[in-house]
Amino acid sequence: MRFMLLAALPAAVLSALPGRVAAQQSALEEIVVTATRREERLQDVASSATVFGGKDLEELRVLQPLDLAEQTPGLLAKYGPNGLATVGFYVRGVGINDFTGTVDPSVGIYVDEVFQPTPDMLNFAVYDIARVEVLRGPQGTLYGRNSTGGAINFLTARPTREFEGFVRAGYGSYSTFSATGAVSGPLSDTLSARLSANAINASSSDGYAYNRFTNNDLGKVDSIAVRGQLEWQPNEDFSGRLIYNHGDANQEMPLLQHVGTRDPNNPGAICAPVIAGRVDEGPCVDLLGYFDDDNDPYTGDSNMDPTLDLESDDVTMILNWNVGRATLTSITGYADFSKRQSQDIDASPNVVADNFTFNDVENFSQEFRLTSDDSFKFPWIIGANYGSTDIDWFQTIDLSDLAIPTSNGAVQSTETYALFGQVTFPLNEKVDFVGGLRYTNETRDWRGATFVGTFGSFQEALDSGAPRLSQLPLPPGDPNAGGPLDFPTSLDKDKVDFSAVLRYRPTENAMYYLSISEAFRSGGYSSAVIFSQAALEPYGPETLRSYEAGLKLSLADNRVRFNASAYFYDFKDFQATFVRATEASARLQNAGDVEIKGIDASLDWLPIDNLTIGLGMNLMDSEIVATDVVLPPLDGGPDTTIKGNEIPNAPATTFNGRIRYQWPVGSTLALAAQTDFNYVDDHFLEPNNREYLAENGYFLANARLSLLSQDNTWSVSAWVKNLTDEKYRTAAQDLALSLGFSEIVVGIPTTWGVEFEYRF
Repeated sequence: MRFMLLAALPAAVLSALPGRVAAQQSALEEIVVTATRREERLQDVASSATVFGGKDLEELRVLQPLDLAEQTPGLLAKYGPNGLATVGFYVRGVGINDFTGTVDPSVGIYVDEVFQPTPDMLNFAVYDIARVEVLRGPQGTLYGRNSTGGAINFLTARPTREFEGFVRAGYGSYSTFSATGAVSGPLSDTLSARLSANAINASSSDGYAYNRFTNNDLGKVDSIAVRGQLEWQPNEDFSGRLIYNHGDANQEMPLLQHVGTRDPNNPGAICAPVIAGRVDEGPCVDLLGYFDDDNDPYTGDSNMDPTLDLESDDVTMILNWNVGRATLTSITGYADFSKRQSQDIDASPNVVADNFTFNDVENFSQEFRLTSDDSFKFPWIIGANYGSTDIDWFQTIDLSDLAIPTSNGAVQSTETYALFGQVTFPLNEKVDFVGGLRYTNETRDWRGATFVGTFGSFQEALDSGAPRLSQLPLPPGDPNAGGPLDFPTSLDKDKVDFSAVLRYRPTENAMYYLSISEAFRSGGYSSAVIFSQAALEPYGPETLRSYEAGLKLSLADNRVRFNASAYFYDFKDFQATFVRATEASARLQNAGDVEIKGIDASLDWLPIDNLTIGLGMNLMDSEIVATDVVLPPLDGGPDTTIKGNEIPNAPATTFNGRIRYQWPVGSTLALAAQTDFNYVDDHFLEPNNREYLAENGYFLANARLSLLSQDNTWSVSAWVKNLTDEKYRTAAQDLALSLGFSEIVVGIPTTWGVEFEYRF
């Protein structure tokens, strides 16, 4: 019912207004961004970046944040190893593959300049967006902590001073209906408003995953997102914008792919195919003898249907005052988020790893910054930032058929504040130096435990008196207290990050730069199920120092735009989630020091009017150069370290492309054809570099055909994603030595759809 109401809402306000006449495209559009916290041409920003406008997002069907990776050089975005619950971003190989709700992201994700503090919060709907800016490389000064890999800014469409809006409705694979709409305009001479909404509904009896055990197709989706905005501008010197977002999504999740790892004739040994580096169900089984040999990654025998429920409410207030020769900006953000998830981790009919997860997050942030105008000889920005995040995370993992049922959880509070500044020093008319500093103080309090038994909440487990497999803080009288296992439960970190950029602009159409920058990601505690007290030792922060050289060129009367950069990363104490030796669980830990080097490039070309070609690529090499992690090999040989391994999700080669051509049909209509594609080279999905869990590389191609009015008032489109029905892996977890199985998350098969859009 609410889907029907949403679809009717924009339609109710449609009116017959004059259409807009489409102009012929004879030059590439100039892109203006706020990546440096002030408006600046993308070609003048001395860092590697990719920008998507609202129309780009629509034509590429970017419906959620991870969809950006298909057309962004050097970016991979993946669901976590426990299925469609957490989202991990990896920029030039830098990311975090953890699945717990208390972890910090390695790539800072911002919505209207408000930081999203946990990967659980990155499943939000992308709709009615003005622009997305993807910044590669550490962003430790203007953006701060937890942006060692980079930053991604989602900037929503603002209220307008003229009445306008749109409605878009579609139908696609697996009985999926979708609707998006927005209405915007003035409420008075000084007040404007915008209302946006997005909904997706898919049948519960259709889907690309099938569970033989429950005889269910898994495809149900029921999600709605609503955004309301008010913008007040009483005079030229002040503006205020109030934004409220609500999201509610309930869905069935696809199955994980079961991977047996034991010899059926000798369950104590790893099977020969896994040792040889391949998945082979039948010759390989789990510890209870189960295997799934139908070779269909979307079909399985899970003893429960996986589900995911997300709900969020957040409020953002953005205030800008012109105070003379500078602008004072205040950004206040508050978010209330909850997740409820069920998942059969072992993907078998046995009760070996039935998982239920609960996560409640409350986040508050406040930033003030003062930005000079262009009248200063040395343009500058100074600011202060405060953040407070409270997380209550809990999960149960029922291993009753194999071992004991467990529950584990944590309550984590993080408080951080920072002071930052950046200044530009012109050395002459063509050369300038940009320097930035940021001081951060972060305090993190954590308490958590793993219990024998299954419970409904962390507090219920604590109150039960159930046996504990591990706990911090140690309770009074605990026999382990006071010794080497008496770890702190509060971490306090001070850090100064910096950036230094030398920029050379010989002409308006050329820019070259050299930069060195640094950022860090917080330390903390692993909130996964922990079977030993020693495994609860806190992990330390990771630090990345980047050295980069780049160029940005606009050529052929702005019909060609070429950007490229080369980089070297000195990455200290990088954090990763994996199973160390024969531990029975995966935990987050410092895995060593890493060196990453590579180049990325993008080309935008308008060879003839209305034909646009966009290409991008990233070439990269990563290596763990120092580590204390010892790993028993699968064949039972002597222990080795992971030194020399690649870091996870760091393919040597990725490239992407997009080709679009639009031509008139008669005097009022036009046709537009588009194809976009991306290639991801072979790469490892976890730090142990297990060959049997590696992705061997894949190529994805999509297509879109549209009939539209030449004044851009309406369009009808048909689209296909994953044209060749490529089968590929996006995440995996190595549990071969500890639990006798592993798991793989697979990509989405071919989907198709049609949609209609009307703008007014």
